[in-house]
Amino acid sequence: MEERMEALLRPTANELALAPELGVLAALDATLATTAHQLIAETPDLYSLELAARGEIPGPLTRKANSLIFRVGELRVEIREYRALAVDDNPPL
Repeated sequence: MEERMEALLRPTANELALAPELGVLAALDATLATTAHQLIAETPDLYSLELAARGEIPGPLTRKANSLIFRVGELRVEIREYRALAVDDNPPL
């Protein structure tokens, strides 16, 4: 099963002028994306249809990897939402 991963955050020069912290957030985003890909690669039981068909519960390491991947995805969404607010000329009050 292939996961759809968001493209890496790449702030423009204008965005960095408005919100320099986007540079660090872009580095964090790349690190998070790499982490998620590595966890998927190193946890073969993560998307095992065979285990699911047998009704087996994944082991603790697999469950923790799944939890981390989910949280990485949430954090990457938060980073994008922050970017949108940081470069918006008319932020909501």
